[in-house]
Amino acid sequence: MTPKRQVAVMIGGFSALGIGVSIGIIALGGGFSGTGGNLFNPPTDSDIYVVGAQVEDGAEFVYTLTGMGPSTSLVNADVTIAFDRQEDSWRTSFAIVNGTGTRSDFDMMLSSQLTKEGQVDAQVRPFLEPVESSILAIRDMTYEAADKYLVVGAPWNTIFYSSSSTIVRITAQEAVQTPAGTFDAFVLSYKLGEKTSIIWVVKNLPFPVKAEVYDPGDKLLYQYELVGLGRVVS
Repeated sequence: MTPKRQVAVMIGGFSALGIGVSIGIIALGGGFSGTGGNLFNPPTDSDIYVVGAQVEDGAEFVYTLTGMGPSTSLVNADVTIAFDRQEDSWRTSFAIVNGTGTRSDFDMMLSSQLTKEGQVDAQVRPFLEPVESSILAIRDMTYEAADKYLVVGAPWNTIFYSSSSTIVRITAQEAVQTPAGTFDAFVLSYKLGEKTSIIWVVKNLPFPVKAEVYDPGDKLLYQYELVGLGRVVS
């Protein structure tokens, strides 16, 4: 039996046991590695990261950010994001102070999956765009129909550039230090050029705690770090 045939047979068996299609997609995409799940010891539902499921009412996150949006940039900015539950959505308050001292405070509605509901005023877009393409970018990651597994080797995203593409995978699990504390994190990483882009994801937080991401020419796209974590006082 050929290796591909063996994989197909194993995938079929796991599907019959209710493991789900995602494991098969991950296996055909290169599989898991390290000490995490594999075809014979597959990850469970508890290993799935669901964007937005970790948000708590009143939670507040403070970041430092240098981010390049589609048309605007933030450099050495302070970004505060706070959540207020509104039925099935979140009224999300942003306070963004650029390194130049310019400031924007605004609210917007986000769904339970942290996608934008409705429009925002044109004057806040120069501040929001770099945040959406950096700290909030995790919500847009997708790899085929696979769930986002917190397991070393699991693919989370496909990036297309020029005539090429690369897969963003979890490549390690490690402790990462930030001004907000030390976290047990899963490392998403990939290379488009010579430099490696790295994003540290924590299971019980809705946004990564740290990132350093480059374009194919090794130019910095964004970097950020969690500096504060708390709750809004009513």
